[in-house]
Order: sequence, then C-alpha cells, then structure tokens
Amino acid sequence: MKIGVASADYLRPEKSSTGTEQWGGAGWARIGQYIPYPRDTGHEVTVGTMWKIHDHVEVEDGYTKEKVAPDILIVQRIMHEGVADTTQMARKNGQVVVHDVDDWYWALDPRNNAWKASHPKYNKEENTVFYARNVASCDFVISSTPYIAEKVREKFRVPTTVLKNTVDTAKFSAVGQPNTPTVGWVGSTAHRSGDLEILSGIFPQFLRNGSIKLLHAGHADGAPKFADALKVDEALVETTPLRPSYEYHEMLTMNVGLVPLNDIPFNHAKSDIKGLEYASAGIPFIAYPLSAYKELYDDWAAGLILARRPRDWIKAVTTMLDKQYRIDSQQALLELVRQRDIAIGAKSLIDLLESMK
Repeated sequence: MKIGVASADYLRPEKSSTGTEQWGGAGWARIGQYIPYPRDTGHEVTVGTMWKIHDHVEVEDGYTKEKVAPDILIVQRIMHEGVADTTQMARKNGQVVVHDVDDWYWALDPRNNAWKASHPKYNKEENTVFYARNVASCDFVISSTPYIAEKVREKFRVPTTVLKNTVDTAKFSAVGQPNTPTVGWVGSTAHRSGDLEILSGIFPQFLRNGSIKLLHAGHADGAPKFADALKVDEALVETTPLRPSYEYHEMLTMNVGLVPLNDIPFNHAKSDIKGLEYASAGIPFIAYPLSAYKELYDDWAAGLILARRPRDWIKAVTTMLDKQYRIDSQQALLELVRQRDIAIGAKSLIDLLESMK
C-alpha cells in the first residue's frame, strides 16, 4: 500500500535551518513519529507536499522530490483554499483521503496565538473556514480524543474514529528524585489560552521556604514569560529553550510536572499527551481535571493528582514534597505508560489504514 502524508506541521529539508525535515509538535505526535512503522511492515510512505496532478493527487517527497500517487492520503491541519476540491477529485479517482484532527480549531481562544493566525479576518490564505471545508470533504477523520470525534461528526458528518496519542517511551530517561524537587511545565507559552494563569499565587509560599524549585522547559525569546503568568519573580524560575519535536524528550528534567488547563471548550478537546510524556520520564504530575485527565486518573490511579481550585493545587504540591511518594509514583508511572507506547499506537494506525483499502 502507498501512503502519502501532507502536514502543515511538516517543514521540508530545504526550508529548515538544519537541512533536514522538521516537524511541529502536533504533526510529530500524530504522524511524524509513526512513519517508520508502516515502512517496516512493507508499506511505501511518502512525506512531503501535496500536488494536484490531472485527475489525482500526488505527494512530492521532501528529500528526493519524487512524486508518488498514494492509495491513501493522510492530511494534517492544512488550511489552504482549494484543498477540498482537490480532495473530491482524488476520491473520484479512487484515492482515500484521511484527515487527522488533533485540536478543535473552531473553539480557539483569542489569547492563543493560533487564533489570529488561523482567523479568516487576519489570514486570507490559510484559515479555519477553508479548514472546515477541507475536513468535510474527506473520506474519514482520525481524532485524538472522543470530544473531537463527536464534534467532527456533528459539524462535518464525516465518519470518525479515535486514535489516542501514544509516546515513544524508549526515548525518555527516568529523572532522579532529590530531596528538594523541581516543579516544572514544558511547552510554548505562545500557544496558551489562560492556562498558566490558573497557577497564579500557588508557588510563592513554596519558593519562600525553599521547598521547591521552578522550571519552564520551552522558553522562546519574545513569547510571554512563564514567571509573569505565575506571578513569581523571574529570577526564581529556571528556563531552558524550546527544542525540536524529535528532541522534546530531552526537555523533561523536572521532578514534578504540571498540566494546567483553563476550563474552556478548546481545552476540552485536549488529549492527555503531556501527562504521558511526564510519565515516560517517571515524573509524577498534577493536572486540571478536564475529561482526558479524569479518564487517565480513573485508568491509572497512581502518579498523578487532579487539582481544580487553588487550594487543590497547593495541597497537591505539598503532597509532592514527599520524596518517597514521588519515588513510588515514578515506579508506577513507568509501568503504566507502557499501555500507551508508540508501538501500540503504530499498530492501531496501520490496522486502520489497511482496513481502508
């Protein structure tokens, strides 16, 4: 089977600073990391740019520039005008077109940089109006959460299945657990929707008595400051720079992880992937109890604490000060996260694609 992949999160080698292909976070988590697996099972996979060729679609390989007509085309977050027409043409030619939907862009919060970047008023070439048409034109949608699947069925009337996010657990190294833990969050502050602000006022007391250290892994110049959102002294927050998706695992060096999520529609579509990443490094974590994390808590019941109100967060951080609690939680998480290993996700994806042809 020939599989073509076209993603807005894919940067061609000649356009990257390293001369090698680069993936954005969502594209990497949903598609990029899986590419070797269908190839290892005998399928041909071409990743690159989608081209309309006469009566069908071809994908131009990012390296060789060879154009290949796939049996199945996987499209991820492409918001250009005209893609819907191209999709319908491909389907008439017998090609199967699958969209992967990982975020519910139609509920973006204006505080998130992606809102303006994808709004038809501000971006005439790539926006959520075109994105809606593109998704509605495909054969099938793969979503990361039940929430998105339900929304896709309601809005686009397209068959949809849930393919949960998984993590390449072998890439992660378990962190140590010192007496004084570093509490941290990993991610870009530019793509948040008031999430970090729910932690405002939680940490000053812990910093004053020296019971914790704070870390933001994923700092970028010009982006909002993690310290400002938490209302703590910038000098008390260690920062490490944002890294490419394939090096993301190296950013997880904290001893306690944070998953603050503002209770808004966009975040109800969020998956539990950040928790899975923490777990893969043996990092116990505290999460706001939106649906993905309530489900994860019910499944695992170890290594994570749910916190809604400020006093819940303070209580959770206090619990995490216990070194033995963190050590015990770490061992449990390293076992539990194997249930969401990349090999399991890759098999589910391959089985799904094979069932379409």
